[in-house]
Amino acid sequence: MPPDRLLYNSSLLRPPTVKKFRFLRRSANSPGILYKTHPPDSEHNLNLDRSLPRQQFRGYGSASLCRQEISSAPHSSTTGRASAICHLPGLPPNPSPRTLSAAGMDPAIIAARDNVIRAEVAEREAECILMAARENLLEAREHALRLELEASAANQAQTMFNTLTSHNTTASGTATPVAVSGVPTEAYTFPVDKLKRRQTRPGKTPLVLVACGSFSPITFLHMRMFEMASDFVRFNTDFEVCAGYLSPVSDAYKKAGLAPGRHRVEMCSRAIESSPWLMVDPFETVNCNEKGEPEYVPTAKVLRHFDHEINTVLGGIEGTDGKMHKAKIALLAGADLVMSMGEPGLWSPIDLGVILGQYGAFIVERSGTDIELALSTLKQYENNIWVIGQVIQNDISSTKVRLFLKKDLSVRYLIPDPVVEYINEHHLYQEGPPKEKQEKINGSKDPGPESSNGKLIKG
Repeated sequence: MPPDRLLYNSSLLRPPTVKKFRFLRRSANSPGILYKTHPPDSEHNLNLDRSLPRQQFRGYGSASLCRQEISSAPHSSTTGRASAICHLPGLPPNPSPRTLSAAGMDPAIIAARDNVIRAEVAEREAECILMAARENLLEAREHALRLELEASAANQAQTMFNTLTSHNTTASGTATPVAVSGVPTEAYTFPVDKLKRRQTRPGKTPLVLVACGSFSPITFLHMRMFEMASDFVRFNTDFEVCAGYLSPVSDAYKKAGLAPGRHRVEMCSRAIESSPWLMVDPFETVNCNEKGEPEYVPTAKVLRHFDHEINTVLGGIEGTDGKMHKAKIALLAGADLVMSMGEPGLWSPIDLGVILGQYGAFIVERSGTDIELALSTLKQYENNIWVIGQVIQNDISSTKVRLFLKKDLSVRYLIPDPVVEYINEHHLYQEGPPKEKQEKINGSKDPGPESSNGKLIKG
């Protein structure tokens, strides 16, 4: 095959259509014109100078002049001299091998010159491919940014919607509005002000602790349970505590000594006001049936509610790697609750499967309870139950506090001071009429002597 046909593929039988374009990199002596062809069966084949008749090469100088130009070129190698041929002032741009042979050039230099041209063509093609890849990358980034903006707008809309409408997660995982008696549904908002939205410890699973109970009233032991659990988790597990929630039970629980839900929520809020990570969720206390009456919420449904709000609505917790991770929701309870779970027929097997199997529990030992006996009947869930021992025994309970209040004894330093003040202000857990009614009954505005805890002394 002749040297001037080396760059042809299947276009040998049909002359290609020739189009000229300039190199991106130009030399100092010549713009370096190349001929780009588009034959029918080859998308980007290259031909050098078949469109130029040989008559146009006349007058460019003699063979000796060409050889002199090549010899004086600042290149010592054959390839360097071949590269210099492409830009000789005495020859047309990119002369064909036939033209060079007529000028008396060495065949080895001519072959090297062809290799140089092929390398330049390959370089141009690589640059074109790189530019196309960059354009595709820019388009992909624009598309990703567009999707991110759309997702952000959707999340904002969802957040606004959840601000106006609270959701109760049913067993099937669907969300239904919460009906509230006497209080608009919009009044309920899931608290997230103290929720750690981004983890600080790499390689840890985010954990949210939920304590369900009466909290009538809340005691220091309730608050200490969270602190003990936080220490236990930090030193003994692969979790990172991101928040702790108190969930006061519904008024439909009908337990003796149960104060109205709004009072219990307020007492809990005042007790943990200074805590940087504890919050109160009034979800159970505002949950009502269609008639507007308080409705009891099972513990399994409460945990589903937290799972929905944190992992579905908020999208989880951001890890140290910048990705969103699903938070583990776990129940925090005393040993007495676990003992009741071990009693046959007291808890639904389905609820136990959700509470201990799906979510898990952190159990704080309490004096007077046999935790080993309680766990012996829950062997199938032992890998999802963590037992926290009490280093300093504390047997304060809400029942004992209510008993002290009924006997007109001081409860200061058993419960937080803001809770003591709230109880006195609203005359909670007292036998007999409130202070105002007592004044009317006695016919005197003198409140009479008070006990050390600010309660009226009966006489």
